[in-house]
Amino acid sequence: MKKIGNIVTKSKKNTFGDIFNVVKSFDDIIEGIPTLIIGFEEAKEWIENFNIIDKQYGDIWWTFKKTERRCEYEEDVIKFYNYAILHEMEKTKYVYVDLINFRLASIKKMIKFLGDGTKKYVFLTRNSHFMFVYSEVYNTVFGISLELCEYLGVAKQKVYKLLRNQEYIHDTKFIGSDIRKVIGSNTHYILPLYTYLN
Repeated sequence: MKKIGNIVTKSKKNTFGDIFNVVKSFDDIIEGIPTLIIGFEEAKEWIENFNIIDKQYGDIWWTFKKTERRCEYEEDVIKFYNYAILHEMEKTKYVYVDLINFRLASIKKMIKFLGDGTKKYVFLTRNSHFMFVYSEVYNTVFGISLELCEYLGVAKQKVYKLLRNQEYIHDTKFIGSDIRKVIGSNTHYILPLYTYLN
């Protein structure tokens, strides 16, 4: 499973979920993703030019242990959790496939992409008027209006048949209410999140 952030803690309890890389030492973090260090002494040890007032140093965050300052700990963990999710999701590009304004060459590229055999994750909105297609290879979500396709004379079934090596995501129950609050109305984040949560 891919990880969305690192948590450095001496605690034996992991209450952060599988999307986080929970480690005891800063030496064991995964580079390139946000990191939260839990504990005042640990933060002083691992953060260069440490200042107790500053809780964030780029992608490195710190907070007190629960036993040091419980209220600050809980508040900081929620802030970091939200930051780590959005930080990772915002790396994903979103492209609305505008069939009316796209050049013919771009539409041909899109058709080639849909059938190229690379792994794709597909999510249809409830009424099946809109389709999101996510490619990890390109780290891009493509939004396609199936209603517009039909208006232009292309049946939904024809669009579905273009897809090769796809996995359909039929519901969003895998996304907890806490993550839903973070992503808000950004429906295109559902598919990249699926690759982290499943």
